[in-house]
Order: sequence, then C-alpha cells, then structure tokens
Amino acid sequence: MRKRLAEVVAYLDSTRQALMATSAGASTSFASMRAGDGTWSVAENLAHLALVEDGIARLVERSVEWGRSNGVPAEESDSSVMSSIDAFELGDPGRKRTAPEIVMPPRDAVMADALQSLTRSRARLREALVSADGMDLARLTRAHPLLGELDMYQWAIFVAQHEERHRRQIERTLNDLADRVARCAPIV
Repeated sequence: MRKRLAEVVAYLDSTRQALMATSAGASTSFASMRAGDGTWSVAENLAHLALVEDGIARLVERSVEWGRSNGVPAEESDSSVMSSIDAFELGDPGRKRTAPEIVMPPRDAVMADALQSLTRSRARLREALVSADGMDLARLTRAHPLLGELDMYQWAIFVAQHEERHRRQIERTLNDLADRVARCAPIV
C-alpha cells in the first residue's frame, strides 16, 4: 500500500481501536442512557458514527469509480496528508455542532446494532480506500457541507477525527453517568 494511504488507514484503525476501548466501558444499561438534555447516549453516538461513515464510504466508492473512468493518474507524492484538515478542529468535543437530519441516530439506538453497523461501515470504507491504492486520491474532491472541498484522503481523515470527537463525548457521558450513580450510592 502506498505511503499516504497506509498512513490514513493506520489512523482510521487507531481511532477505531480507541473508540472501541472507550465504548467497552458502557454497561448495557449505561449504553442507552443520556447524561443530560441535548446529549446522546453511547449507543446513539455509535449509531451516528456508523451513519456518517457509511455515507462517506459511498462517496469514496463513487469518487474512485469516477477516477478510474476518467483516468486519474497514479499517486506521485509520499508527503503526509495527516494535518491537512487540522485547522477545522474536528476532534474538539467542546464546540457544539448539530448533526444534519440524515445522520441523526435513532432515539432507540441499541449498542449491539450500532456496533454491527460500525463494523460494516468500516469494512466498506476500508475496501473503497484500498481498492484505490496507487491512485492519486488528492485529485478526487467532493464538497463537505461545512468544510468545503475535501479530497478523498481528507474525507477519510475526517472520519477518524469525527470518530475521535465522539469518543471523547462517549467518555464524558460515561464519566457523568458514573458520577451520578456514585452520588446516589448509599454511604456505608
């Protein structure tokens, strides 16, 4: 696998591993609980991530297909693309953002279903990216509703940074719920 693509795929793998480790701390009952009004449960966060990733996987698939049909040249650069969207501070969970309706999770999201959806969406995204190994994915761009034109490397990095943002939200939710339980626990 070419250096740029390998770097992006490794980043996707590391953020997914961190997300799974954090989510593993959610008991069945905590997974569906919200820490407060206007927040999502762990299961809702995971369902949202799967919806977003699946949509981006479709976008990458279509873009790669277009690239093949239109003779997008081979990758020539090995320079890193990892910091190419850092200016948007996507990983910062403190900045409140509202998800578009199309990627809003169901209110009754179930942890097991969300985890299965995440597995499928990651396999689809990974397959789309790996199938384009050698193609210059920087030449394939599509507009993001908030960020503007992103190339396919940047779209994949977006998935990882978006996932990290929600991992932090999940961590905060689990901590808030644990604090509530601790405050309600009888004093011995």
